[in-house]
Amino acid sequence: MLPEKREHRIAMETEAGREGLAVWRRVVRSMTGPQKVAKAFELTELTRQIMRAGIRRQHADARESEIHEMYVDRLLQYHGTSLAEVRQKQKEQAAVRMREK
Repeated sequence: MLPEKREHRIAMETEAGREGLAVWRRVVRSMTGPQKVAKAFELTELTRQIMRAGIRRQHADARESEIHEMYVDRLLQYHGTSLAEVRQKQKEQAAVRMREK
């Protein structure tokens, strides 16, 4: 059996949470595979929009290109790196390619 997710444990603490989980399970079970994939993409896009809106609110004077960089940096940080680290690795790889020519 899979370990219980934190969200599941929290939801199970209240009657409303238990009812919400039951409804969610019924909805998911009734979906076809393609519907589940479509819902995953929809939720991913919604998350991206929320992230960008939060960045815009925190940096109201930032240009759209700056907001995009901050957004990409946050995504990379979630995966254990940063935009600065990626750019540094790109520079190092470009230098190696130049030396190989």
